[in-house]
Amino acid sequence: MALTVAFVRHRERRDRIYVTRQDGTSIFWDFPSYGDRLPHDLIHLVVEDGLGIVNSFWGMVDAGADVTLIDNQATLVRHGRPLVEQPGVDFSDLMQAEEAVALLGPTGMRTEQVGAITVARLDSASSGTPPENLLGSDLGCEPLAQRSAQEIASIRQRLHDLGQQWRDLFDGAAITLTFAGPVQHPPGPQTPSRGGR
Repeated sequence: MALTVAFVRHRERRDRIYVTRQDGTSIFWDFPSYGDRLPHDLIHLVVEDGLGIVNSFWGMVDAGADVTLIDNQATLVRHGRPLVEQPGVDFSDLMQAEEAVALLGPTGMRTEQVGAITVARLDSASSGTPPENLLGSDLGCEPLAQRSAQEIASIRQRLHDLGQQWRDLFDGAAITLTFAGPVQHPPGPQTPSRGGR
């Protein structure tokens, strides 16, 4: 099972995301169009999936968080309140993912502090991406530090290919991706493993 996400392009109006979680529940939300640029949440999915960051934006959505637009930004909410306003929520994976998205995203991006977390934003003044031959350790980002140049190049290539696909989509067409995220166990008794932790 995997989280399934359809990013639907609507030309001249807001685009839409349809999500089916691993538990079978579904949600959708509209977001401001990025035009020919890849949607920010799509970039997140590719980066989080490629780096194995399972408890970030898409992991939280899969775990039951909803998404609503607040000040034209997709905001994770639970019980109608933004997660950043709720005690005990661990945002460490989300902060790492935002940093990685800013570094690996196919469009110029920057990071900025929003409340308790750092988020990646499109930077209209930037015209490109970091040099393609950098190693993860050169980028100064923890989730990238142990990654090879080939792994980083693979994520960038996937984003490049999806960017071309997004630009070519007809009105109402979609890119559908999956995200494994945290493993969901069915309800009921679990058989203890032998010799395990």
